[in-house]
Amino acid sequence: MKQSETPYNLVHIITGAEYKAPLLASQVFDRAQVQAQTQGADRPHSVSVWIIVPMRERYDKTCISIIEKLKVRCPDISIMFVGGIGRLNNWPLLAKMKKLRQQLKYRTVYHCRGEASFIWANKVKAAFPDDATVLDIRGYWPLERYVNDGIFDEKDMSPEQKAVFRKDYELLKSSIDNSDAVCTVSEPLRQYLIDNVGAPSDTALIPCCVKNTIPESQRKQIRDELDLNGKYAILYLGGTQKYQHVEDLVMPFMKAAMRLSGNVVAVLLTQNKDKMAEIVKKNDIDESRIRLMSVAQNEVANYLTAMDAGLLLRAPNALNNFSQPVKFGEYLSAGLPVVLEKGTGSIAEILRKYGIGCVVALSGKNSETEIDNEVRSALHWIDTNKTNVRKNTIDFVENHYTWAANLNIERQMYIGALKKTIEKTAGNEKICTDRSRGIYSAATFKSNKGNK
Repeated sequence: MKQSETPYNLVHIITGAEYKAPLLASQVFDRAQVQAQTQGADRPHSVSVWIIVPMRERYDKTCISIIEKLKVRCPDISIMFVGGIGRLNNWPLLAKMKKLRQQLKYRTVYHCRGEASFIWANKVKAAFPDDATVLDIRGYWPLERYVNDGIFDEKDMSPEQKAVFRKDYELLKSSIDNSDAVCTVSEPLRQYLIDNVGAPSDTALIPCCVKNTIPESQRKQIRDELDLNGKYAILYLGGTQKYQHVEDLVMPFMKAAMRLSGNVVAVLLTQNKDKMAEIVKKNDIDESRIRLMSVAQNEVANYLTAMDAGLLLRAPNALNNFSQPVKFGEYLSAGLPVVLEKGTGSIAEILRKYGIGCVVALSGKNSETEIDNEVRSALHWIDTNKTNVRKNTIDFVENHYTWAANLNIERQMYIGALKKTIEKTAGNEKICTDRSRGIYSAATFKSNKGNK
């Protein structure tokens, strides 16, 4: 392994109950594992994940079991709870984080998932000023807070909501101002943060990636199981929350597809089966052409390989323009082309450029004729491109949408953050290298023309 010229430790920090969600396994822990196991220049000396939780969760058997499973999944990283007691101002959280930092050999990069994580990393950095912070903005929280209320613009908020929105905005801006590097998930959000929230021009773009592509070894078995042979299986993967637009976009698409082709089967893969069953019944869909199911999280990927297309239909608005849903990478990694609603982010251009999906415009359309025309074009695209689409999607993911494919971007970001910290702390001091420890530090040296 080539030793990094700037040895450093990497610590991912997350807060709250996020670690319990299946998507965090891929979005944080797999990501950290790839950083730890992949050789090359600028590889971290060690990789850890610190999970900030209420103190009681450190001793909860269910929570401990989740962590033990993650340790098996990601054997090359250190995973630990850092607990605090809320009624005691989160004592002894900060002291514990500082103690963990003292045990690390080199300067440390804190990769913070959102502003809540950044707050604590910044406090630790105050005691270790040569460390660096990276603010990872996975979504625009000032708006995301209201996503289930159907509010997507500040002008639609009540005075009370606006006050909270402004407070969230100021926290985001302050976090950006005090970070050493920023990254985010989509080009529209990256540009918005630069133009409106003060993010640096070198803000990195790192999408919601996957660890690997999925072989289709179980495709035939699952299609037999679900009676999909000779049919087009159109998949919706996800919940029933309002922002998923199941009732106003997904169901109209499925109903139109069934009207247009007797071979279409709608597959609804969700953890909210009861609610989804109510929606299906409300839409009076032929149940023989529906496959409504939940499967274990570790089986989801295999079931995706048995489908013919995946729906990603969300209404055009500011929040959806910023987003880059995890399911986009999940669909593609299983060889599925994506059917996308027009006006939702920069994904449409990716689909066109790489031949991995198509775009429809259902929002605002009420007549069957208008909807049928949009869905007909999507079904035609799926049929026309069925021969090459799996190869296209797998090639795209392997080259652009795995954590390994984005590894160098991340490592360059970490090294850049460390260098920026040195520049901040050095001032007019001369930067030297403590070669006995392999640590770059800002030390006070008197200028000496004879020493060059």
